[in-house]
Amino acid sequence: MRLNPYLLSVSVVIILSINTIAARFYIPAIDGDWWQVASTPDIGQYNSDKQQPVDFSLWQAKDGTWQLWSCIRFTKLGGHTRLFYGWEGSKLTDKDWAPKGIAMMGKPELDEPLGGLQAPHVIHHKDMYWMMYGDWDNMRMAASKDGKSFERLNSGGILFSEGPRVNTRDPMLLFTRGKWNCYYTAFPAQHGYVYCRTSDDLLKWSDPVIVSYGGKAGNNPYSCECPHVVEISPGNYFLFRTQLYGPGAQTTVYQSANPFHFGIDNDAGYVRQMNLCAPEIVTLDGKYYIAALNPDLDGVRVARLKWKCYDKAVFALDVQNHRAQWKLKEGNLPSVFTNTVRDRFCPKTEYFIGTAETGQNTFDDTLTGVIQSPVCKITAEECVMLVSGGKDLQRVYISIEDAKNAREYARFTGKDDNLFDPVFVDCRAFINKEIIVKIVDQSNKSWGHINFGGLYEADLAGDL
Repeated sequence: MRLNPYLLSVSVVIILSINTIAARFYIPAIDGDWWQVASTPDIGQYNSDKQQPVDFSLWQAKDGTWQLWSCIRFTKLGGHTRLFYGWEGSKLTDKDWAPKGIAMMGKPELDEPLGGLQAPHVIHHKDMYWMMYGDWDNMRMAASKDGKSFERLNSGGILFSEGPRVNTRDPMLLFTRGKWNCYYTAFPAQHGYVYCRTSDDLLKWSDPVIVSYGGKAGNNPYSCECPHVVEISPGNYFLFRTQLYGPGAQTTVYQSANPFHFGIDNDAGYVRQMNLCAPEIVTLDGKYYIAALNPDLDGVRVARLKWKCYDKAVFALDVQNHRAQWKLKEGNLPSVFTNTVRDRFCPKTEYFIGTAETGQNTFDDTLTGVIQSPVCKITAEECVMLVSGGKDLQRVYISIEDAKNAREYARFTGKDDNLFDPVFVDCRAFINKEIIVKIVDQSNKSWGHINFGGLYEADLAGDL
């Protein structure tokens, strides 16, 4: 196995006439309410009080109906306890699709482990429907003419594997750069990786490359579950990888211009974390939809997905004349701005504000201070603020205030992590008003600091 090596076009509305240019960036966000399409099924003799629908695929069959197959785990089937169950809906936007029964079970006579079926993924190509799935250790393929009834190809022959007892699973197929990419996961040496192999015909696959590992999402065996890659525009790829299931579900999103590299123990492409698990993204009539497991793992739900565009930087943090207009109002900070690389901050700009940074790639949490921005205006109804550092809304935070009467409109804090996280800011209360941003550090304890990486206006015309 070989390892693959490895913002913002802005016109700024600022009272002080500061303008900057950088490349636009997108952040995925749920748009509206979820609707449930599948629930825990009745599987007859295999019913169990513990059974759960988990990893799934949904697609539109030849007759126009929507199909969903989910891996049902913790059944009474025996072995690894898993089987595939199906539902059918007339429209993607319909609720409570009709249960269609057990769709597929492992075949020990074909050397598929009993109860080992995992994570089907279906695509439509050349008048055929192709379903890749895991059998616990290996990837296999089935095909269908109508998108409903599938037959194993080559008597269920193995396509590829990362080896025994590493649980090669969760395939996802994407056609890009003239080839099929299969993204999947496995955990050799108890570390989870996202792999990719390529193919011209969906049957013969290249050697694997590791495209994502570690970073904020972690490196335990389940840190790379259900990898799903979307190309929202040519050369603009987003990877969704799940770490946690259930009410505290967590999926981490990374962005890259290279479909074979989303970060190896590196968060440079980090976009955000979402409170959902096992996502699958589909497009219909030019709109994006996302399906995910219910928080209690008792079904599958769907919602609209928007790619929100942020291409207007309110502050030109990399412009020296602009940085000089930020003022240290109180405290003992050695400087207002830093370009330190002592930790994985991964800012969008070279310079940012960090209230523990000493200027020598070291930090001191006993430093305190209050920093104030130049006066500015926000012209959009929504912004994204890049925030990291300590978690304490009372002592380490960033506030947005009215420039005339000091009214506080909003306050934000970190997550005890220095990696910049995007925070969505509702700007309707202060749109087109003169405001200031205030960075406040009044703590000398561990994680007694806050980092500010900029404020970016949403461009609704650029949303996808």
